[in-house]
Amino acid sequence: MKRVFSARLLLCAALICCGPFQVFGETLRIGAWNIQDLHHQEGHSLRKFGNFPSVRRNTTDFILLEKYRDLFGSDGTPADVIALQEIGTGAALDRLFPSDTYLTLMSSRWEDDSAPEGEGEVHTAVAIRKDSGVELLERADLPQLAMMDRDGGFSRAGTGALLKAGEMEFWFLSVHMKSGCPDTKRIHESTGVACETLWRQALVLRDWVVKKRETGTPIVIAGDFNRRFRQLQDRFGLWKALNDTAAEADIDVPLFEKHPETVTRKCPTKKGTSLEPIDWILIDLKLTEHVVPGSFFERRWTQTDQEAAQGGRGLSDHCPISLDLLTSADQN
Repeated sequence: MKRVFSARLLLCAALICCGPFQVFGETLRIGAWNIQDLHHQEGHSLRKFGNFPSVRRNTTDFILLEKYRDLFGSDGTPADVIALQEIGTGAALDRLFPSDTYLTLMSSRWEDDSAPEGEGEVHTAVAIRKDSGVELLERADLPQLAMMDRDGGFSRAGTGALLKAGEMEFWFLSVHMKSGCPDTKRIHESTGVACETLWRQALVLRDWVVKKRETGTPIVIAGDFNRRFRQLQDRFGLWKALNDTAAEADIDVPLFEKHPETVTRKCPTKKGTSLEPIDWILIDLKLTEHVVPGSFFERRWTQTDQEAAQGGRGLSDHCPISLDLLTSADQN
């Protein structure tokens, strides 16, 4: 959480291009990373997709995952609090985020690591760097996000906590929303399995947001939303639910600011051709004055590392993203 120097670099850039914006104090780096089908054993696949196994990682893959774990942000330093997705085992979480450096929270849906090869599940998790000064005040999971759809599949639970960084307290939630419905507009009317499940999740998430806002403490939600908010012009479905707005109503005053605000998704191993982001960091409007301008960053693999990691499969189809917040809002 000690990035006074990097904050000053941002100040210099702001003074050059934008005028007298000032940043003082320490920053907190929020990260999010979907680490595709992460299992702790080398040569072991977590899941099967029909007859196709998920990635079997090797020693080189894990070395590169550790490298990128420590390269969040444009200055190439680790994130302080990370919303994680597709963590397959508790041992995988411990391997990549060891207990001497990180405090980790695994999804409440995870039970143990005993699933046979190819029969595992993916989970959300949270990792907090122990030297960041971030305090864990209480857990605040959202197990109700895990629900069975009409095809018998289960979606993922949310993993969350009440955290304190400097003078700032906030609810933090790692989510991995239902895939398969990235750009359908009226999901509340959709009969598709994926969109139907996503809408049910949206209502659960809305209730969690409403209850947490009643405490007066701001909220940060981060992770893989599987939703192209910008392409949908922030007008439909999940985004409305997150902002406590009925499906047929217009959002009056949004509750969240979403990041990235403008940049596209250019992770070299992403699936599909769309450049629209689906990984987001949502910041409660009460915290927007804490956001360090220009600090959002997507860490992309180098071509050399991608080639070394089984063409990128040993890394992930999602690149890490991050955003910096001031722990006190001393800005002018």
